[in-house]
Amino acid sequence: MSGVQTRPAAPSRAEARRGPGRTVDRPDASNPWVVAVAPVPVLIAALAMRPLVQGIAWWVSGVLVAALLVGTMLAVRRRAPGIRFVALVAALVVCSCAAAVVNDVQPLGWLDRDGALGETLAAIRLNPAPLPQSDAIRLIVTVAIGWVAGVSLFLAAVAPTAALAAAPALVILIVPGIVTGSPAAPGLVIATAVAFLALLWLSVRPVQRALPAAVVGAIGLVVAVGLPAIVPLNAGWLSGVTGAIQSPVQPGRPGTLLNLGQDLRQPNELEVFRYRSSDGQPEYLKLADLDEFGTGDWVPTTTDASKSQTADQQQWAVGINPRLSARGDVTIRVTGLSSNYLPVPSGAVSIESRSTNLDLSQWRWMGDSSTVRSTGPATPRGATYEVYGASTWSGEYLDAIAASGLLGRADGRGFATPSAAQIRTDLALPDNLPNSIARTAQRVAGTAGTDYQEARALEQWFRSDLFTYSETAPVEQGYDGDSMDVIAKFLQVREGYCVHFSSAMAVMARTLGIPSRIAVGYRAGATQADGEYTVSNRQLHSWPELYIDGAGWVAFEPTPDSDQAATSSTEATSTPSAAAPETPLPAPDRSAPAGSATPTPSASAAPGAAGSTSGGGNGPLGLAVGILLAVALLVSPAVVRASRRRSRLGAIRSGRSPAVNAWREVLDDVADHGHAPGIAPPGDPAAVARTARAVLGRLRPSVPEAVLPHLDTVVDAVDRERFAAGGAASVDTGALLVAVQEARVALDASASGARVLRSRLLPPSLLPSSAWSHDGRRTRRRPA
Repeated sequence: MSGVQTRPAAPSRAEARRGPGRTVDRPDASNPWVVAVAPVPVLIAALAMRPLVQGIAWWVSGVLVAALLVGTMLAVRRRAPGIRFVALVAALVVCSCAAAVVNDVQPLGWLDRDGALGETLAAIRLNPAPLPQSDAIRLIVTVAIGWVAGVSLFLAAVAPTAALAAAPALVILIVPGIVTGSPAAPGLVIATAVAFLALLWLSVRPVQRALPAAVVGAIGLVVAVGLPAIVPLNAGWLSGVTGAIQSPVQPGRPGTLLNLGQDLRQPNELEVFRYRSSDGQPEYLKLADLDEFGTGDWVPTTTDASKSQTADQQQWAVGINPRLSARGDVTIRVTGLSSNYLPVPSGAVSIESRSTNLDLSQWRWMGDSSTVRSTGPATPRGATYEVYGASTWSGEYLDAIAASGLLGRADGRGFATPSAAQIRTDLALPDNLPNSIARTAQRVAGTAGTDYQEARALEQWFRSDLFTYSETAPVEQGYDGDSMDVIAKFLQVREGYCVHFSSAMAVMARTLGIPSRIAVGYRAGATQADGEYTVSNRQLHSWPELYIDGAGWVAFEPTPDSDQAATSSTEATSTPSAAAPETPLPAPDRSAPAGSATPTPSASAAPGAAGSTSGGGNGPLGLAVGILLAVALLVSPAVVRASRRRSRLGAIRSGRSPAVNAWREVLDDVADHGHAPGIAPPGDPAAVARTARAVLGRLRPSVPEAVLPHLDTVVDAVDRERFAAGGAASVDTGALLVAVQEARVALDASASGARVLRSRLLPPSLLPSSAWSHDGRRTRRRPA
């Protein structure tokens, strides 16, 4: 009808807000802020891996990979979820290959067990934390961070279940703590939690559903911090060692000397091993050297054991002048020590196993330190071995050599010297070292002359009556440990035990330009009638070794009354795990006694293989607690959902807002079974109203027909409760209970068995979802 003019339809409020020339994104387009923030919790949590890998370059490269992934996802965020997923995987593969090329590795070396991946796995198997940062290790850690960040991006931008995007970050927080036995730093945990809450805030619609997701996140953070403290993964039951006395030395970790002090103060004296020396004299036996002090704490140098010789091969003792040293051949039998280091003389060059339970192919020489560390099990009970070597000690003989001037002329002739890099490490000092330490060293050394004479002056000063041996004074006065501040305090108080004397002398020697390190091990124990020395935890000791030109590494004893401290004041009690001496200990220059088997390394044994001895200690209790904690975490969503349902049903029975509680319960059941309301038609104010009847109208197309009558019953009750004169009293609570229960039965009948199981164990109603907003999924603008 040409005469009638048709009025154009009035634009909806959404269109008016959008303005001319603007269109909406597809309903499932990703929020750009969610995409940008998704990998941030992972990147923050990745800093917890610093105790596992040296340096920080791997983290910087991981950040770069994550930034490229975010850029890719922002570019395709308006595409279909399938396209986003393909783009994410493609970006991960391309970034991983590019990182391989940058690290001078074949493009697919990160997937090759014979390439970077295999090299990294071998390093992990053979080395304790922290790992040396080689090209292969840096590549694999970078790729791992990138792929974990990719999982977070998938959960936040493709799935989308942004509340689960923090789960990868929690995994990263947990793993370093399990490996090192210490939880992540509180600052990292808090920063990760803040990043997770920011992601949750950006993604949650409606905001009311943020609470259950925040509770789940808080539980995960508690597990990340608490699990390493509850489950002692470095306990004897994991290393296959039957013995309760742990070595104070943990490879690559600070606090070794502090642990030594704690062991010395143990009330019980327990036997750890026995030994017999070739000349019948007592021997100092070393576990490890601490030579890195650049950060202000003494730690062993991190050595890649995969590149070291196995202990069944002979090696030269670096920095030991055989013309000035004394032989240190000993035969040792482990009776109660659980250690990843073998007790050996200072200049050990050769080890021979004399028992079937000590496979030296699973032990390796640690660089040039003449110490031996396990790449598999710790020291087994009853292990017997012979060690041949030499060591140089300060004393009258070396005094005479130094006074004659022959010491300087012997430098480097007839023995191997440490590398220039090793000497630099053994001279390194923190930038903020207290000035009082250097001033005291200069005052004590005075005009002694040579390095050896200066070292002897320091030694004699510490052994003078100016100092007192005390294992309790440092604890009581708050300066126990080995840091530079502790050393400065010790030089003022002048009371301490071997940790303080050795650390102070080693640091003071470095201020004088003398390379130094600290040896951690055991002094001689009480001599038995048959010439065998028994060593207990009370003989734990540390002493400094200084590198003197011409003599090499020279051991000094600055601890006063060291002989008395080494002698057991009471007879050592036998440890429950001590080996019975059914066979005599062989002398170092003799073969094993008849009837004792000489071990032959198994052809199938590989470095790093697990030990076969049975576990002991209190580890099973920790394992049980850890399993229970993991099970509790897995079932916690089901418990929370069941508790919520029970509370609501109780409210319905008691008449406390029965209709509202019934409506909330059936909505959660609908969500748990995978149904969500559709999008309200534009321009229909009734459909977008925030009422139960409006939500039901949007649910009708998606839920099964058998469920609708029960939903109608609940919605009718909601209207009566809100608008009828009697309010809640006008509602039939019995009918409501039946409707709620029958609604779940109908939903279960319409879903698969897997869907029903998931609705109980991992109910989606606990997670936020923009699909449950009364306005449907949020619309986003984009240019026309």
